Amino acid sequence: MKCDYCEIGKGKIPLEVVYEDDQLMAVISETAASPGQISVFPKEHYTIMELVPDSLVDHIFKVANKLSTIIFETLGAQGTNIIVQNGISAGQEIPHFCVNIIPRREGDVLNFQWKPKQLMEEEMDTAHLMLKQEGDNLVIGSDKKEAVVQGKEAEKIEEKEGEENYQLKQLKRKP
Repeated sequence: MKCDYCEIGKGKIPLEVVYEDDQLMAVISETAASPGQISVFPKEHYTIMELVPDSLVDHIFKVANKLSTIIFETLGAQGTNIIVQNGISAGQEIPHFCVNIIPRREGDVLNFQWKPKQLMEEEMDTAHLMLKQEGDNLVIGSDKKEAVVQGKEAEKIEEKEGEENYQLKQLKRKP
């Protein structure tokens, strides 16, 4: 399976490049929701954000921030949507991590809003407790702690070997 973003990175699909360095590219999107939409993606192939090294995620979002500023200043945008479609269920069509910067103007009729769902209080409490517990174990910038967190993720993947697992499903998409 060929990856469109990898092909763009190799110059096999010619698009207008607005920024490039040794780690990433930013191109004008061919299938834009709004004129001037920019797609920022790593040159190395990563299917979802969780697989991208933290330092590269940091770099990608710093570049996206600067490009968003450029969109405001050069195109006169009144806002931008910074969107990551992370995984099949989130609408990701190309199995390569990408950040899309979409210029917005009042009355542009783009709709990225959703109607909130009324959840049961028990569902919300359970989700909150589970996320809080894992969040309390998370320490950013500590290699030792990150190794522990990654080890837990590996255990979870192995535990659910027989089930359809989201992370495994995403990893299988990697060409």
